[in-house]
Amino acid sequence: NSPTDLMSEEQMVDFLLDINIINSSRAYRNNSDLNYYNIKDTFLYKKHNIDSIQFVNSNSYYSSKPKKYLKIYSQLQKKMRSIKDSIEIELNKETREIKDSLSLIN
Repeated sequence: NSPTDLMSEEQMVDFLLDINIINSSRAYRNNSDLNYYNIKDTFLYKKHNIDSIQFVNSNSYYSSKPKKYLKIYSQLQKKMRSIKDSIEIELNKETREIKDSLSLIN
């Protein structure tokens, strides 16, 4: 039986995406008390209009349904790949602009 407060698959994907981004970012935090790496988990729950119990219950439910859980993680992987690709495109664009600027100097 599914919990009464079950998060949708899409909600799970979005929440897990934010968790992954925040956890990855925390590895690169600097010493500033004002940076966004100091986000508290409670703010993440507020952003998604859920609480920790709802997430735990939803995560437990989906993890007991391997096909659904795999679908969630597959969607998560697609979103993460899309973000990575857009960052790479932007970095390549900036690199080209820098090279073009440097070629004008020579």
